[in-house]
Amino acid sequence: MSGHDPRDLVVVALSGVQRFITESRTTVDLRSASQIVAHLATEAVRHLHNTHKARIVFPSLSEGRVRGTDDGMPNRVVALVPAGQGPTAASATAERLTGVWEGWVTEVFDQPMHATPGWPVVQWVSVPAAVGPYPVQWHEAQRSLAERKTVRDFAQPWDEPEELCTLSPRWRSAPPPAVVEQHMKHMANEKLAVANWVKRLWHRKTRTGRSSGFASTNALASSPYRAEVLRLWEVDPDIGDAVGDLQLCAEELGDDPIGERPLEHLPRVADSEEADWVRGRGSRWVFPASWHLDALAREFKRDRADAAFARTVRDGWEAARRLAKVMARHGVDPLSPHLAVLVQDLDSMGRHLSGRRTHPDREPLEVGEKSHTDISRLLSGVAAGQRAAITAAGGVVVYAGGDDLLALVPAAAALEAARACQETIPPALPTASTGLLFFHHDSSLSQALGRARDLLDLAKERPGKHALGVGFVRHSGAHGHCVLPWSADPAPDESLRVFLPRGEHARIRLSPGLLGDLAAEAAHLDGGDAELRVRDQDVLPPPVARAEIRRLVLRHTALGPGAEGRSVEADRALLEGFARHAATHLEHLSPAGRLVDEDAVRIALFLRQEAS
Repeated sequence: MSGHDPRDLVVVALSGVQRFITESRTTVDLRSASQIVAHLATEAVRHLHNTHKARIVFPSLSEGRVRGTDDGMPNRVVALVPAGQGPTAASATAERLTGVWEGWVTEVFDQPMHATPGWPVVQWVSVPAAVGPYPVQWHEAQRSLAERKTVRDFAQPWDEPEELCTLSPRWRSAPPPAVVEQHMKHMANEKLAVANWVKRLWHRKTRTGRSSGFASTNALASSPYRAEVLRLWEVDPDIGDAVGDLQLCAEELGDDPIGERPLEHLPRVADSEEADWVRGRGSRWVFPASWHLDALAREFKRDRADAAFARTVRDGWEAARRLAKVMARHGVDPLSPHLAVLVQDLDSMGRHLSGRRTHPDREPLEVGEKSHTDISRLLSGVAAGQRAAITAAGGVVVYAGGDDLLALVPAAAALEAARACQETIPPALPTASTGLLFFHHDSSLSQALGRARDLLDLAKERPGKHALGVGFVRHSGAHGHCVLPWSADPAPDESLRVFLPRGEHARIRLSPGLLGDLAAEAAHLDGGDAELRVRDQDVLPPPVARAEIRRLVLRHTALGPGAEGRSVEADRALLEGFARHAATHLEHLSPAGRLVDEDAVRIALFLRQEAS
């Protein structure tokens, strides 16, 4: 900062963002919440830049323009305003954001509504130019923000005897907006607070949020399968016949209230209504489990005892099963009902921006306006790279701000997407940790988001951070998780594919029965879990234990068809080589001091069964 242009440092932050975003029942809620936050942050930047002549430090500007909200915006804006104007600029910006939000509420409800305490909460600090140069101002701002977090506003909330909001029970629900009663009756019984009605209807009712929607969990989970259906459409006429029957059955159920935005990466088939249908609205009907009589009777308000309705449901189920059999003839993997939530966050970003070391191999940052502006540009580039990686994996980005990421990805591509997003982080930034949760497309999205965040927290609790927390939750409630370092060699995503041999081992089939034997022998192999360890149990010396693991792997491996003409000796050598390879990966999946981690093996088995 030049001494000839002294400026106040202003930081404006939106509080409660993570909670607001994760309290989402549908992917539309999720995307709307993210875009609401991004648009509020964008408005803060524009107001400071255009009205108060601020120099914006975070986020980066491109030729004086705010980058698009689709790229993700941080929930904190850092700016330098002319000396003496900091408090006025910051206060006016906070008022501006509150006014923008109230405008959206009015658009959704066609009238002003009561406030929802706790959203939006705009916090700000201003450090005068007289305090000193930029580094001194920055440290003072961080101290003030930390103190500000301990202060709570206790405004008297509006209240009346309404039921609690089912998404955010800290608020009372509000009657549905008129548009719900008129055009969206399937939502009429929802018990949502004002803020969550805005979230639900933001794309439909506000001028700012007009959009064509966001892919559902059904669409994302089924997208790899539907891509193969469309790719083979003109190869096998049985595919079109099965899809045509599916479409007829789905339309006979009645008006489907669930709209669907086709994913752009799915192949297009010219002049085929049925292909267009499976590319878009057919996303959930390709799952045989979607054809459940009781569930569909409730959803479409039909009598389950109606013979015609029951026959339609049965025919739909049979059409979905027939399509799966046709696809199996072409070697297409069975349809997985799972997808993944991917969250990533830079480790100790606050420490890095304050000039403190965050990693032994990375130099601390020299705090200054230029260095912070450079970091802001780097984060913008990372966000663009992450968006490209998620799109290439067939997923969709909820937000990508560079320092943090939230995306939904098909199960089969989730590990590759997590690795690709890691590779977007340049050495000039701190390392990043990742949470990756696989969940059933019909499960609670809000719970999946919460569990993914928990996995990210576990990854960050690991010494040195820079870890991958990965887990799954089946529809039955069965679950598992483990935490692995990204710095491992081989990488954790590679080791987790131990039950999915590739390359020279592609013919090999490793049986899930291995897990049972490893669990039974755990106490002998490495002492087992410390909390369950039996003191008088004999533990094999590590070289002997490793040999026993190789024997167990070999016991549970078999060769699939192919490579005719190979000798028995060659096949035996291939199996023994794979046993050594698998035992090494199993050890890499285990915490220090152990050779086998049963939770990690469960994750690997899940990936084989549901994300192949």
